[in-house]
Amino acid sequence: MTKTIEQRLLELEDREAIRQVICGYGYAVDGLNAEAVGSCYVDDGIYAVGDIGAYKGREAIEAITRDSGHLGLVAGGTAHMSTPPYIVIEGDRAVATCHTMVPKHEETGFILWRLSASRINLARQEDGTWKIVHRQNWMLDGNPAGPAMLGRLKEIS
Repeated sequence: MTKTIEQRLLELEDREAIRQVICGYGYAVDGLNAEAVGSCYVDDGIYAVGDIGAYKGREAIEAITRDSGHLGLVAGGTAHMSTPPYIVIEGDRAVATCHTMVPKHEETGFILWRLSASRINLARQEDGTWKIVHRQNWMLDGNPAGPAMLGRLKEIS
């Protein structure tokens, strides 16, 4: 079935909106902007980090910006960065798969401190915006969960 120009335009707009949410999180968390971090997620959203645990609910996710460990990382020079995501959209649901990394400043310059596989489930909101429902990160440290998750890039669920 051939898509109409309107359908194709909506898909492009959706993909761009999803990319904005994904990259916006990194800027917001590094900028210690709790409100902007929270605005990326639905109220009961989950941010699960394989080696750390899960932050459940917007308030818990926003609190990352006030966590002493995170504050120390930002003060010492870090950045949360995402590669361009592979996005699959099905109606009002989407899944974005990407790598995320955290470069960290050290005495001799920057090192890649963390490298993760990320799978981000999003939902279109009533106002047409996209928000994260569940984000799963797995460190790419030999744990097979990360590569297995990356391999599911074309799956919506």
